[in-house]
Amino acid sequence: MLYNGLFMPSKPLRTIHVVSHGPSCLDGVMAAAAVARFYDGQRVKTTLAGNNEADSTIQQLEVQPNSDDELWITDLSWNQVATGDHLNDLAERGVRIYWIDHHRTAVSRAEAPEFQVQFTDKVLSEQYSAARLTFNYLRRAARDLPDKAREEFEKFAPLAMIADDHDRWVHKIAESPDWALAVQTLGGIASYREILRLTEPTMSRKLRHAFESGRDAMRRSIELAHATLVDRKLENGITVRTACCFGYSSEVAAKLYADQHRMVVALFDLRSQGVSLRRSADCEVDLSRLAENFGGGGHAAASGFAIPELRRLPAERLADILGDRLLSEPREK
Repeated sequence: MLYNGLFMPSKPLRTIHVVSHGPSCLDGVMAAAAVARFYDGQRVKTTLAGNNEADSTIQQLEVQPNSDDELWITDLSWNQVATGDHLNDLAERGVRIYWIDHHRTAVSRAEAPEFQVQFTDKVLSEQYSAARLTFNYLRRAARDLPDKAREEFEKFAPLAMIADDHDRWVHKIAESPDWALAVQTLGGIASYREILRLTEPTMSRKLRHAFESGRDAMRRSIELAHATLVDRKLENGITVRTACCFGYSSEVAAKLYADQHRMVVALFDLRSQGVSLRRSADCEVDLSRLAENFGGGGHAAASGFAIPELRRLPAERLADILGDRLLSEPREK
């Protein structure tokens, strides 16, 4: 069973491996925390990986033969058949593997060769965020837990709802954007550890301080985006607006597409070295399909990917500018 042996201290302590979306994604952090809260008292090892790191992170997972371990992959998918092969190898060794994701690129590609894995179970749905899907799944399993353990796990429900509210841009919970900003500023793993200590949906002192610091950092990132902004009008009527930012890509993009029409915003995040795609409300481009062309993924209205060559472009352009200037300068006698 899902939680077989969870409260049997006579059994050897097993490891619950969690690989979730990061490094600073509120939904990915909350999904990982939901698993850790369910398995309170067990050895839980959590890794937060960006979309471009998913394959390498999963392929590097190792367990002992005849393992009683579990692996939870939440808010994240992969691209390589080799990753699926490695997961099947883990399953053959006895690892129970669970996959929960809500990204369109995962839902639409569920039958692809790389996902032909011996999952113990999986939940792929765009209905809710990964954190809420994960919590709901574990809530059903928690019915058979002792009363105290079930009551403690139920306290995580408001936190899962905060992640769901922000990740799906419902924004009926006023403070959900503040949580996302705090997690981006503090960092995924540090935020994950703080969230695990919470007994109610109120930020810890460290998370609150990160939120307050994040507001200033976000303002600077927005200023950087405006300073580097480039628009390209396409023949089909869509405008591609590109810029650089330093973190806070969702918030920056929201500023750039506000009051715009048929616009796709692409931000190169100098902090994460990835590209974030967003769109104006009236734009019907499926950004998940666009990102998939570059090995990324996400949702129709919010996706991302990584292009390693982009990292060199600022340095190459600077070398061209300085080189041209140096060639035009008279030589010293």
